[in-house]
Amino acid sequence: LRVLEPARYGSLLQYFTGSKDHNVALRELSLDQGLSLSEYGFKRDGEEILHSDEESVYNTLGLPWIPPELRENRGEIEAARRGKLPRLIELSDIKGDLHVHTSWSDGVASIAEIAEAARARGYQYAVMSDHTQSLGVARGLTPERLWEQRAEINRLNEQFANFRLLQGAEVEIKADGSLDLPDEVLSELDVVVASIHSGLRQERERITSRLISAMRNPHVDVIGHPRGRILGQREASAVDMDRVLAVALETGKGRIQA
Repeated sequence: LRVLEPARYGSLLQYFTGSKDHNVALRELSLDQGLSLSEYGFKRDGEEILHSDEESVYNTLGLPWIPPELRENRGEIEAARRGKLPRLIELSDIKGDLHVHTSWSDGVASIAEIAEAARARGYQYAVMSDHTQSLGVARGLTPERLWEQRAEINRLNEQFANFRLLQGAEVEIKADGSLDLPDEVLSELDVVVASIHSGLRQERERITSRLISAMRNPHVDVIGHPRGRILGQREASAVDMDRVLAVALETGKGRIQA
């Protein structure tokens, strides 16, 4: 924990936000301008220049504020100099949600409640993607229950003019790489997310092969949380992500949910 007076907060926040490579580049830029930069602020000829916000830190170097998401020293400083920083996605850009669990499986809200919340956010669509039958602990849906859910979705859609509920499923990738719903069911869904929830500690080759097998199914649109990591709770599986991403490009399935 670092505690400094408010007048130094801008430099402190910028420093600890990082990244390290970005900070090193800023320090080099500072030296070129006769300044030294640290988490405590700037110095010029021994005299401190303090900043209470990040924007003024960047302005001192002749730069506009650079969003934290871009601070990797991958061209963002030069782009800032030219006034060519990209516009980042904002909440207002999000038009829908492709992966929602409902009270039909392990979610807590009904489909109607989800539709109401999505419409309140200005969404145009939301995909109900509950767990499927192999994941009993989450009350996964059988094909029969999926069709019952489809009927409810259709009834609700009759009430909406500029919003649409879609039906998907988060389909379990089984130990042999097959999916726990047949192709004739998958083909009827709007969006198919395929995920692994068991055997997460399998050896690298086996768990990678399971993911790749699912990706080669023509009905799969998205691979969910391929490494299975839960920050602070569960370590990532030993997945060969280079192979997974190569197959994503090969199959046109470039959508992988973190």
